Amino acid sequence: MEDVAGMIRLHGMIREGEKVLVAVSGGADSVCLLHVLHDLGYAVEVGHFDHQTRGGESAVDAVFVRELAEGLGLPCHTASRPIADEAAETALSFEEYARQARYTFLVETAAKAGCAALATAHHADDQAETVLMRVLRGTSPRGLAGIPPVRDEGGIRIIRPLVGCSRAEILSYMDAHELAYRTDRTNADTRVPRNKVRRELLPRLAREHNPQVREALCRLAESQRVENAFVQAAADAFLGDCLEGEGKVNRQKFREGDAALQHRAILELGWRHGVDCPMTRVSGAATFICEGGAGQAFDLGGGVLLRNGRASTAIEAGRPPLDDRAVPLAVPGESAAHGKAFRVRMLDARPAADLAAYCSPSRQVFDAAALGADVVVRRRRPGDRFTPLGMSGTKKLKDYFVDAGVAVWERDLSLLLVAGGRIAWIVGGAVSAHVAGGPETSRWIEVEVVDAVE
Repeated sequence: MEDVAGMIRLHGMIREGEKVLVAVSGGADSVCLLHVLHDLGYAVEVGHFDHQTRGGESAVDAVFVRELAEGLGLPCHTASRPIADEAAETALSFEEYARQARYTFLVETAAKAGCAALATAHHADDQAETVLMRVLRGTSPRGLAGIPPVRDEGGIRIIRPLVGCSRAEILSYMDAHELAYRTDRTNADTRVPRNKVRRELLPRLAREHNPQVREALCRLAESQRVENAFVQAAADAFLGDCLEGEGKVNRQKFREGDAALQHRAILELGWRHGVDCPMTRVSGAATFICEGGAGQAFDLGGGVLLRNGRASTAIEAGRPPLDDRAVPLAVPGESAAHGKAFRVRMLDARPAADLAAYCSPSRQVFDAAALGADVVVRRRRPGDRFTPLGMSGTKKLKDYFVDAGVAVWERDLSLLLVAGGRIAWIVGGAVSAHVAGGPETSRWIEVEVVDAVE
């Protein structure tokens, strides 16, 4: 496919001498990607993750992928885990949990194999579905950019060489080259939101509104990707020109900026002070700087105030410094830490058959032997890493927050349960794999978190 070679060159996806791990599920898209990259002469290896689903059908997929790699003379890296059972022990959906587990395996495998890039088979139809789903639930211009052609995760370049190709083009290629592939019957299940968009909503939009709706959504994503990068760079320069030191904004220079630059500059200003502003507050802050009277104040959120002078707007970060002490907890017992009360009790039996339903943002259970008695509560620190349940390798805490959509200012307020020097629980969020209870757990520890009584 000449279009694929052009996409690789356009975005600098693969550099000379680099190896690429290709994520191959066995479906038409990934099999096509593998053959195209192999035929183009790139040094490729195969990665496959078996979720142990569909009544044993996924195991057949795994055999198919291994034989495919063997037939091409390529190294094949595989892993197999009961993802549905593991996901049931968490608060995540099967799809979200499976995606995290799969990407963790692939990124770690790429690093171990010396592959600089991980190629996935996302294509133009995937792009259209992603953009439409984000529009339906609400998103920003950044979200409208959809699936990026290239992104970085854990030092591995994740690339999408097929992002410019339609599903129809992929199937045509497979037919023309008489290539076999596997079909996942669960892709027809419209209870899954993406399947419903793919099989019902997009066809209806194409039938009743615009036959080229998929192409239109892809064009929107590409234009937003390019424009977002440009606006961000321009806004950074604009804000730098407006700032007088780090504490004041020159009002006249700010007024002279385009509204798009003003809004993005306010967002950036908020991020620098740990505040993620909603767009209503962003537009209000821009109007305040431009038109507000001297002596007036505007609450940017998160304890940050904008206070107008005649020529400049002062940025007053009024939030007091956060307490970053590590506070020991009584195990068992009740302890106060960082404005919360932590109630720890020992259990002799599993508290519920369905742990995912039993646990909540304010209640979590652990394997008592794994957690131990050396337990403290603290806030995040630079370099923090942990192993989310369902993953084998460690993940940067910062990356977890980004993936979970946690606002910048909320990250500093988050509390961490740390056992034996390792993160055991992001309070209100993920639990670490090394302390999670399982079938072999005989003694349990339950931790409940409530607001401390003043």
